[in-house]
Amino acid sequence: MDIAVVYNFAEHPGGGDLVALGIIETLLERGYTVSLYTFQPEGIRRAALYFDKDLKTFDGLNVRRIEAPKAIKHPYNIYVITKKAFSELKQHDLTIFFDDIPEPARELKKILVYVHYPHAARILLNQLVSYRYRGTLKGRIVWKLHSTLFRRYFLTNWDGENIYVIANSTLTYDHVFRALRPRHLVKIYPPVQVRQIMVYTQRVGRSKEDLVVYVGRIQPEKGIDDVIKVAALLRRSDVKFKIMGFGYDNKYLEYLRSLVKELGIQRGVEMEVNATREEVLESLAKAKVIVHPAHYEPFGIAVIEGLVAGCIPVVRKGFNGPWIDIVEQGRYGLGFENPEELAQAINTIISDSRAVNIDDVAKRALEFDEEVFKNRFVAYLEDILAS
Repeated sequence: MDIAVVYNFAEHPGGGDLVALGIIETLLERGYTVSLYTFQPEGIRRAALYFDKDLKTFDGLNVRRIEAPKAIKHPYNIYVITKKAFSELKQHDLTIFFDDIPEPARELKKILVYVHYPHAARILLNQLVSYRYRGTLKGRIVWKLHSTLFRRYFLTNWDGENIYVIANSTLTYDHVFRALRPRHLVKIYPPVQVRQIMVYTQRVGRSKEDLVVYVGRIQPEKGIDDVIKVAALLRRSDVKFKIMGFGYDNKYLEYLRSLVKELGIQRGVEMEVNATREEVLESLAKAKVIVHPAHYEPFGIAVIEGLVAGCIPVVRKGFNGPWIDIVEQGRYGLGFENPEELAQAINTIISDSRAVNIDDVAKRALEFDEEVFKNRFVAYLEDILAS
């Protein structure tokens, strides 16, 4: 079987790259012929190195560079790639997209889209819209323009018989179903490098410190300012906080830095922007707590990475991935609704390591291992190709 993947690696570093790597790796391991259509072919190498993947795994991948103007950003560069490569894509038995489906793709043989959270649902449901598009007049104008253009270049109805959808979480499944009504929809959690992180944690043998970490993008939607406010609320000199993530929103980053100074907690809060993979894993190995303060998060791979490294997760309660899909509403971690509750949860864990059964937490993490993802993905893929 001949399968195409349309994706730009290293455009927005993070869990999306890990999922795309996992899918391509799985396809190659199972003997499929795989072609990657992208405007930056060097991106997959950078992503593989970041996640410590063996580059030889991807030797059999056919990489097709499709030119797209640098001024055209995601997701519209995916439309350009699809449009330009359309005659080639029609020859493949299956074409895989991520999050959204370009309009020309409706005529392809079969489409599989892995959804973290689609632009289409943001527009149709007016959900999970970035603060940068809500907070200013300029942002609202840009969002209005984007909403109009998106409907022209991408599908906003996924009920085609040839469209198959994988949602990464309960929240995403619900929103995709309500907004896009696909005929074929399943939920498969994204892959996490569970065993790799376990090996690293055992190798470095770090003893746990009174350290609280946040790992993720630095943007207002993540609620990182609540973590900083909690550091001030606790006022415990023995507890340190570390904010680690990709510098996605520089204005918000500067706000966080000024907030740390304003609250006078420079000694207790460290901010490490664009940390390497090694630095992230080292901090998780040291930390007792990983906190995920986002109000709405489709999944939250970093939370599971924390579980693997022996961190107790403290996540925002509500209809989001970390609370529902990962900690199962308090079974494998603690939840909070406001800074005061977050401070109390952190204080509980720091003061009593038995607040959550760490063995149960570690076993829970194994359910998200890469091999689990690969097996579930292949089972669904075989159903698609056999239909």
